[in-house]
Amino acid sequence: ESSKFRADSLGNESEIDANDLVDIGVFGEDENGEEVTLYLTKHWVTSGEQQITVQVPSLPLRAGIDPRYKLVDRHKDDNVVAVTLDEDGQEGSG
Repeated sequence: ESSKFRADSLGNESEIDANDLVDIGVFGEDENGEEVTLYLTKHWVTSGEQQITVQVPSLPLRAGIDPRYKLVDRHKDDNVVAVTLDEDGQEGSG
């Protein structure tokens, strides 16, 4: 889910429509437990809920939007989430 806000000179925010190219990233671990980037590509992101499906070469552990924090964001802690497996063994963000 994405939203975009514009702040005035006093810091008052108002929501505006988003239609931006934003990095989508998926991360895993190598055999040494070090984080590796499995996928990092820009996608068009609009306001509201959307679904982006990507294929990666190995088990993903985390995924998110703007994972390198290139955009101004007052709530960076919700950009990347852990990837979990559902009952069928299929991956789903969680």
